[in-house]
Amino acid sequence: MMDEMLLQERLDQFKPEPLIENDIDSTKENIESYVIQEDENNIDLAKTNFLNLLNNEEIQKSCEGIIRKYGVGTCGPRAFYGTTDVHLKLEQCIADFLGMEESIVYSYGFVAISSSIAAYCKKKDIVFLDKEANFAIQQGVLAAKSKVVYFDHNDPKSFRNEVEKVTKTERKPTRKFLIVEGVSWKTGKLLPLEEFLKVTEDHKIRIFLEETYSIGIYGDEGKGLTEHFNIHPSRLDMIIATLESAIGSIGGFCAGSQMTIEHQRLSGSGYIFSASLPTFLVQACMESIKCFGDKPKKLRSFAREFHGFLEENCGFIVESDPDSAFKVFTVSNEKFRREGEEMIHRYCKDKGVHFIVKENGLLINLNVVLCDDEEKLQRIYHAIKTASSLFETSFH
Repeated sequence: MMDEMLLQERLDQFKPEPLIENDIDSTKENIESYVIQEDENNIDLAKTNFLNLLNNEEIQKSCEGIIRKYGVGTCGPRAFYGTTDVHLKLEQCIADFLGMEESIVYSYGFVAISSSIAAYCKKKDIVFLDKEANFAIQQGVLAAKSKVVYFDHNDPKSFRNEVEKVTKTERKPTRKFLIVEGVSWKTGKLLPLEEFLKVTEDHKIRIFLEETYSIGIYGDEGKGLTEHFNIHPSRLDMIIATLESAIGSIGGFCAGSQMTIEHQRLSGSGYIFSASLPTFLVQACMESIKCFGDKPKKLRSFAREFHGFLEENCGFIVESDPDSAFKVFTVSNEKFRREGEEMIHRYCKDKGVHFIVKENGLLINLNVVLCDDEEKLQRIYHAIKTASSLFETSFH
């Protein structure tokens, strides 16, 4: 047997190479973080509580009843003691809501996106991807090891050009996939879905639509881009989304044909190996969908009003779609853009109006409840307008 001193010496000498390169300089200690206390002095525009369902007492009571019956977790993956009748009801609820044959629910939104992509796209396949594709999509394609062909952001002409280039040069037909976001996580721009569908149908390309920031917002019933553009869901191979934005819970789902979904029950790593979504959170999703009502329509109207305020009253450049529930915007002065954004963010934070400053601009997540709270809304408008005026005075 190896003595303890020799073992410890060898352990000390063991310095394995990292599995991936980490080029991030920031540490946990120097990343700014703080808790927003939602009260009369603070307004939270950072949280993705678009339809105000996180504060719904009826949903909370329903979840409490589920906890008393099922406990707080199943302690197992879906295929191993992790599936309850409530999980199956949610999957049917989502499929019926979106007009798809079936759906599958994952316990984590990020994994729902990445796992569903990796379950279908393989090494020999070609995946067409937007240059601004979100991180979850990129990780799914990375896991699949497929060949990736990028096209310009939300540009169907650029997509068609790339498809035609690939078609001309390939020696034999190859499986092709298009993976797009209904509303971009990065820019908030709306996908011109019909134009992309024309290309995929012309060239027999499978299309996966990621709808995290469009379901619950677009379409009068909140069904997303298919309802918004009056497109039959059967024209899409798969709709993927997290349950962590408008629906206000945890997890994610994929919806599609019976064959498409059944394949994931055997090939979706996040479904097979992760503990299932706690049953009370499953219940929260079902209750949230029932509570949509006229909220999507009301929220889009508010989003357009807020969009106009940012552009016309404050002079900001707003990148996101007018109907988008989250606003990505920046100052018009490119020379002092970063300094201006940080100054505006800091000023509003001091005034109790909290939102996010990112690399590509400022980000505000709207809440439909603000439509009926004129006092809070005017506080938001006043803080942002004053901050923009101070920036113009300081940096003009």
